[in-house]
Amino acid sequence: MTKKIVCALLIFGLVLPVLCISVSAAYFPFADISKGSWQYEPVKRAYELGLMNGVSSTRFDPNKRLTRAEAAMILYNLKSSGESYVRYSFKDVKSGAWYADAVEWMYRNGITSGVSADRFGVNEYITRQDLVTFIYRMYEYDWGLDGKNKDIYVREGFVGSFKDSYKISKYAMPAMTLATGICMVITHNPTKHCNVPPIITGHNGMINPKGFCTRAEAAVIIGNVYLIDTYI
Repeated sequence: MTKKIVCALLIFGLVLPVLCISVSAAYFPFADISKGSWQYEPVKRAYELGLMNGVSSTRFDPNKRLTRAEAAMILYNLKSSGESYVRYSFKDVKSGAWYADAVEWMYRNGITSGVSADRFGVNEYITRQDLVTFIYRMYEYDWGLDGKNKDIYVREGFVGSFKDSYKISKYAMPAMTLATGICMVITHNPTKHCNVPPIITGHNGMINPKGFCTRAEAAVIIGNVYLIDTYI
């Protein structure tokens, strides 16, 4: 089974553990998101791909802040092979918790080092720049982000066009540079290319790197990552 198929079969629940279910492409159950709103299409896409689920059977809660544990589970669903562990590296990660394997997978693959030497910060809200940094580290090898891969085109210096780009932390700058500036992927046919949306966008000239990421924003980000990865 290919990675893309595996990704499409995984479902993320922010309240319950991960479940494997089938989703009808025509069915959108969330009454708290109106059709035509900016949130509708990205949430619908993330839901239909099986990458995110609602907080209940009828509510997505798009403006709820995403916790670091919830972010870990989304990325685990997207990229992992379902690894499980018996020992965990962070003291605030409890054995048997729905997020435990996801956090440990991130740690063992160099995606996170936690908020301290022994804490992941499972219930802390995740910032926009930290979610993007997790994604950058997760795809650094596959996407050739060391500069050796010529299949990704990033607009040079574009991140600096945001008025608050100076607020981006040093550790997050490579990730935010990629996430805001990526615009093209060269396909396996060298004569063709695919335009792609940036992984993250700003509002009113601001990128808000240290603002907390909402569930709706996470749906946009993870959907764009999934799209880019289908071309690599």
